[in-house]
Amino acid sequence: MIEARGLSKRFQDKKRGEIRAVDNVSFTCQPGKIYGLLGANGAGKTTTLRMLATILEPTDGTAIVCGHDVVEQPKKSAKTSVSFPLPRPSIAGSPPKNLWNISAASMA
Repeated sequence: MIEARGLSKRFQDKKRGEIRAVDNVSFTCQPGKIYGLLGANGAGKTTTLRMLATILEPTDGTAIVCGHDVVEQPKKSAKTSVSFPLPRPSIAGSPPKNLWNISAASMA
């Protein structure tokens, strides 16, 4: 199971000041179900996935991935349970496949 609890991420930009990439996001994904994370460009979808995969640390809130807290137990949570493939480059003129995927290996 994946559960986000008040997940937020802010960045500091020298010109624009504080940037809120993700602001207080909460959701639960049950095992065996397929979910989509939809939003406009710049809405924080990739930043949210990066926090779930422990690539980025949340500014506020946390998430539980397979029973492990991504803030308190990052090595036990997503680093051992989540895959985060990058988009494939264009091959022989076909458009790139922008598929981001989080799949928990063991949902016990």
